[in-house]
Amino acid sequence: MKKKALIILIFIVFTVNSHAQTVFDYIQASLANVIILSSSSPLENFDYDGSSSLLGTLLEARNSITMISSFTAGVEYVMLAAPHSLNSNIELKIYQGAGTHGRVVAKDTLPLPICAVRFTPAESGDHTIELINSSQGPAFISLIRLRAQRNPAFTLIAMAQALDITLGLSQQLATVLPLTAKIPSNQWSLFGGNVTQGQSTGYYNSRFSRGEYLLVGAGDRSARNIDVEVVEQRGVDQTAGNIVSINTGAVFVADFGVFTANPSSYYYPKVLNKSSQRSSAFCFGFLIQATED
Repeated sequence: MKKKALIILIFIVFTVNSHAQTVFDYIQASLANVIILSSSSPLENFDYDGSSSLLGTLLEARNSITMISSFTAGVEYVMLAAPHSLNSNIELKIYQGAGTHGRVVAKDTLPLPICAVRFTPAESGDHTIELINSSQGPAFISLIRLRAQRNPAFTLIAMAQALDITLGLSQQLATVLPLTAKIPSNQWSLFGGNVTQGQSTGYYNSRFSRGEYLLVGAGDRSARNIDVEVVEQRGVDQTAGNIVSINTGAVFVADFGVFTANPSSYYYPKVLNKSSQRSSAFCFGFLIQATED
């Protein structure tokens, strides 16, 4: 079952401008690398963890990116990261609390171009995940978060469906964007996971360079109505604010919104599962920078 879903994912075809085409190729290779890891037999008692179980970023050389995430004490987690090229050199660290000034509670120690961190938090609450690209060139890196679970219903096929629809729609929309359109670097351009009906997946405190952006969101085949929103936050660490994206307004399994970014503002892009056949559905968002001022 896992291998069939992986094949579906690997054979996504993209036909966009040269920059975006290259990055989409990177995404395809990176996802294949990390999903193979997540499907391995040593992880048969783990499942994808919640609404932020997969993230992706195009990291420039010698750059890093962070994500604040909540963990539960006494539960075993596995964090996996893989670049598009096995010639890349990446690092993965997890800090106690919000930010990278706290104690490092786990980090990858494998002498490989992939990262695997297995840890059980001593305390519940916020931890900060840091991905570092130590390579001489850019790398698209995919990050998967797994959680130990008794009798897991491993959900790779649903995840692959949602990724396939999200990235396929992104490819179609990218064909009508200006040739200067690109996947923004040093940002979480791909994000999502298993989202309970009525809830959302996303990340806050993001700052973008000035320009027009397109956020694409979609769910797996059980989704009925998916919406995207981009919130301009009232301030750092605040998820409330004004919705600044102009959306399709359609009741459909996918949605996209356009917004103009101000470098001095903080943004919260998110994808909402407004309705699904089951109590939850895998949903993903993908970000494209259409123009740059």
